[in-house]
Amino acid sequence: MIMEQPLDYEKDLEIIHPQADRLRKIGQFLEVAPILILSVGMLMQTQGLPYWRSVILLGGGISVAIYTIFSYFMFQLERYTTIEFTLGLFSAILFPIGVSGLLFPEIAKNFDFMTYCLYGCGALFSVSLLLFMANITDARASVFYRSLIARVMVVGAILLRLWY
Repeated sequence: MIMEQPLDYEKDLEIIHPQADRLRKIGQFLEVAPILILSVGMLMQTQGLPYWRSVILLGGGISVAIYTIFSYFMFQLERYTTIEFTLGLFSAILFPIGVSGLLFPEIAKNFDFMTYCLYGCGALFSVSLLLFMANITDARASVFYRSLIARVMVVGAILLRLWY
């Protein structure tokens, strides 16, 4: 017997939007590999290994492409609300900034731009968390906000690494 957790979304969501559910599952698998590649690149950078820029560019570039394309397709299938689309757009803007800061740390340290991006990431996380709690009974919205919170946490970790 499988015990349901408090944050599990309704099982009939896949019956209502079978294409969206299939695309969401594919997107979840596609998100993991580039984040792992990006993490390996960051580890290579801290260890002083060669080719770390190429690994970060590969993992970060694939992640940015997947986030952008995946968000576009999910917007087409599920018709996100205006606030959801706007928050998704902000997260799509923050991620390339974080990756570019990793690739060019000497430039990122010269500007307070990364600090402002970190504040923006914190604000996006807070708004997403509040909207998640407000929409927890809506299965589609709660899945969207959980995904957004996870993405913002990844971007936040990258920006925090650059900030210190």
